[in-house]
Amino acid sequence: MTTISDIATAIAKGEEPRSPASAELATDNQGQAQADPSLPLNGVRILDLTRYLSGPYATLLLAEMGAEVIKVEVPESGDDTRHIAPLQGDVSFYHSTVNRSKASVELDLKSDEGKRLVHAMVADCDVFIQNFRTGVAERLGFGYETLSEINPRLVYCSISGFGGSGPESRRAAFDLIVQAESGVMSLNGEGDSPPSKLGLPVADLTSGMFSVHGILAALLRRSRTGKGGLVEVSMMSSLLSLSVYNATRYFVTGETPKRMGSRHPGVVPYGQYATSDGNVLLSTFSDGSWKKIVDAMDRPELADDPRFMTAASRVVHREACDTLLSGVFAGFTSEEIVKRLHDAGIPCGVVRTLGEALENEAASGSGAIADVQYPGNVGTIRSVRIPIKFDGKWCPASPAPALGQNNAILDRYKST
Repeated sequence: MTTISDIATAIAKGEEPRSPASAELATDNQGQAQADPSLPLNGVRILDLTRYLSGPYATLLLAEMGAEVIKVEVPESGDDTRHIAPLQGDVSFYHSTVNRSKASVELDLKSDEGKRLVHAMVADCDVFIQNFRTGVAERLGFGYETLSEINPRLVYCSISGFGGSGPESRRAAFDLIVQAESGVMSLNGEGDSPPSKLGLPVADLTSGMFSVHGILAALLRRSRTGKGGLVEVSMMSSLLSLSVYNATRYFVTGETPKRMGSRHPGVVPYGQYATSDGNVLLSTFSDGSWKKIVDAMDRPELADDPRFMTAASRVVHREACDTLLSGVFAGFTSEEIVKRLHDAGIPCGVVRTLGEALENEAASGSGAIADVQYPGNVGTIRSVRIPIKFDGKWCPASPAPALGQNNAILDRYKST
């Protein structure tokens, strides 16, 4: 019989033990895709103790790049997102979005047997990821120090709201709270309106993406050193990192950036302009862009106005420039303006609803929209693929598993 000690010893020596049963992971009565050896993370096994969005989004990206992701869920109820309406059949739209292409096992993490099985699986995994509130993993017996002793080659990823140390570290964190605390909301909206959250869960999604960056970098380092390590990502630091030049400008000038809607503090014309049937958005940085715009819109006489001839002078005369351009655009449809400006080399686009954008992408035949077939009364759930291609091919998307669908995986660890 292979014991946990045997597996841990093999891993410490740089070997990659895998149970013969591992190939059965993706073969079940829901027809999930077999492991694809052409995907870059094929052969990487991940134990996923995450829930809600930040962690599941990270493991979705890893799973559809080829990793074998084993999602551990609470017995009977599972991840809370399984119950978020609307449901198609018995599948939540929310849960299905970020838990595709994974396996699901049920474990009571507070029980002695649950802890033992997690430790046994850790010995046989490359990556462990959790997004418990700071301190919870350690109390459960799943802290980095404990698990790295079992498997020195383990890459351990912890996602938190406010970091793993400090006075804020043990606070509960959801996307909305972090958007507010990070200052992101203070930059969103028009200057005369209250701060507003972004329409996307940006704190969850960016912390998930940065976690993938850290995990892949740690796996690359392990390939050189033979040792795993600890990857820590917080939702707060993820959003602060997105402030990039706004943060540096604050530190340099001491001035807090203000809400400007879709406008830019140093570029005019830039942002959203009304048309006869909607809105367009354009971005111009060079001195010569003004002449290109007015020529394209059949108003060449405006090219020589000294207020607008340079990028710097347009910023000084922002209101006059925006008012004049709004008057010109009001006589054209959005599509007419975009065609004219595109032909003139001016970056521009129609301001669309999300529904319009999704329907356009689906109709384009690009393959970015996947129709994922579920069994039983669920049918097809249409989703956006992860935005990565390898060798010209989109990553495959398989159905999110039913709760405990892959509990048979646990059998190979129960006798260790």
